[in-house]
Amino acid sequence: MTDRDPKRSRTLLSMQDLRWRALAEIRKQPGCSDVQGIAINRVTDERAENNWSLCVLSAGASDANTAARAAIYIQHALRRDYDLMTE
Repeated sequence: MTDRDPKRSRTLLSMQDLRWRALAEIRKQPGCSDVQGIAINRVTDERAENNWSLCVLSAGASDANTAARAAIYIQHALRRDYDLMTE
C-alpha cells in the first residue's frame, strides 16, 4: 500500500483535535519546543490527496525556518493517518 492509495483508511479528527496533535508533534521536533501556534487549513480540492494542510502562525522563541520545516515534516507524517472531519 502506498501513501497515494485512495482506499487507505485514515482516522477522522476534528479540526481542534488535529491542531492539538500536530502542535504537540511539532513541539517534539528539535528547536521547536517554543512554537506557539499553528493553523489547520481545510483543503476542498477534490483532486487533492488530503483534505487539510497546516502552517506555523507563531514560532515563539523558535527559529521560524526551523518551525516551518518541522511543520512540513509533521504534516507529511500525520497525513498518512489522519483526515479532517467534514462538518
